[in-house]
Amino acid sequence: MSGIGSATLVSMTLCLGLYVLAIYVIHHRVRGEQAGREHDLAEFFVSGRDLDLKTAIMTLGATEIGLITIAYNAQKGFNEGFSAFHIGVAGFIGCLVVGLTGFVVKPIRRSGVLTLPEYYGQRYGEDVRVLGAIVMALGGILNMGLFVKVASLFIITLLGVQAEPAVVIGLMVALVAIAVVYTATGGMRSVVATDVFQFVLLSVGIIAAIVALLAVVPLDTVVAAVADKKGAGGFNPVVNESFGITYMLWMVLVAGVVSSAIWPTALSRALCIREERDVGRTYLIASVIFMARMVLPAFLGVVAIAYFAGAGAEHAGTLAAHGRDGDLIATPVMLGHALPGWFVGFLAVAMFASFMSTQDSYLFCWSSIIARDILGPLTGRTNDVPFQRRATQAGIFLIALYEIYWGLIYQGGEDIWDYLAVSGSIYFCSGIVLLAGGAYWPRATRRGALAALLLGFAALAGLGPVKAALGLGDVSAATVGFAAIGLSIAGFVIGSLTERPASREPGISSAG
Repeated sequence: MSGIGSATLVSMTLCLGLYVLAIYVIHHRVRGEQAGREHDLAEFFVSGRDLDLKTAIMTLGATEIGLITIAYNAQKGFNEGFSAFHIGVAGFIGCLVVGLTGFVVKPIRRSGVLTLPEYYGQRYGEDVRVLGAIVMALGGILNMGLFVKVASLFIITLLGVQAEPAVVIGLMVALVAIAVVYTATGGMRSVVATDVFQFVLLSVGIIAAIVALLAVVPLDTVVAAVADKKGAGGFNPVVNESFGITYMLWMVLVAGVVSSAIWPTALSRALCIREERDVGRTYLIASVIFMARMVLPAFLGVVAIAYFAGAGAEHAGTLAAHGRDGDLIATPVMLGHALPGWFVGFLAVAMFASFMSTQDSYLFCWSSIIARDILGPLTGRTNDVPFQRRATQAGIFLIALYEIYWGLIYQGGEDIWDYLAVSGSIYFCSGIVLLAGGAYWPRATRRGALAALLLGFAALAGLGPVKAALGLGDVSAATVGFAAIGLSIAGFVIGSLTERPASREPGISSAG
């Protein structure tokens, strides 16, 4: 692994050692707290449902600020300038609305379920639960496909390591292995406990990096460079050819409402909160985090525009050498060259922690859904605690293997954020309809839910290779997404109106 300076190597080794030690101590403490509660499903799946307000905010923030988040927002900032900030503003607006109204999160928390498909089962029936879980897991696991690839490339570039295939694969395995171990053994409580620590570490790292970079590239230089390179589109998303009004509205939905209230890794945090009154407060305060998680990394990408136009011009050739990944590695190249070696070592570990904070949550979320809501109902072992734990653990391991494989073979043409938005829409185009419709429309039925789930698959048309195969190259992903949601709503309404509503358990329909 030639190319790492001595100061960087020493700093990274020291910080990484302390990081791994901290993870071990946290996990050991969690296992001690879990002693005698191995047969409690709520303990394993929703951390005993005992999160206070502060912990809930930090774990929600950590889950949604991973290295993949930093990478794709930095890529957006480098490509589009300050206009990329609108994605963060959209996230703030959407999450703020959820916090103020309790949209979906409050009724789902009130239902007492351990997983989201379990709510489908309560509201629509077991067949909808199983099919909904399949759709949810499919969209979520496909969404994870680029996590390891992007994380490895980002860290390798940051450290200045020659990105040979063997190095990339080795780093992939190392990054995933630790998360697999503590997530599989400790369940949601281990995920939450490590999230809190990693949230603090990441926040310090990214804020310190921005302050240090502005000493190298002053803000007025950044603004001038964006004006020169990007023109009006670098400041105004309305006139930016990559954005526009439709895209901006799509971001309010995807980066705001869906990311906070519909996406399972985020919504599952609401299931863990002790007091129902704290659910809305958690999302209200977290709205600032949902904005910062987009804006701060995007700002790093914007700074990179000015850096490669001036102080770092001699490194611009590195971007061209990476071909289609040049915009993705622009920010880590800048950080690796512009900052002192000791700081780069610390920052690498902070980025490592940011990857882990998303990795553990996603691995646990999708594997628990497969175990509890697909295998459980199909085998009649939904409440068999040993089976549920073993099935979840096996799922964590298998999903991790898939993640490494898919990260190596997928060659889509969209940038990282658009890939995540489209792959995630396979679930959320129908998920938002089933969750909101179930919570707020008493007339909703099983037939409508099944129709919505099936029609939501239209979102697949937004993936780059699928769009090309269908001849939809000129249709934006946002347009495809809105069309898929429209189809899902139509199927939900028509299906429900053509079927007599089933009797429902008290309390499940309330949507306060």
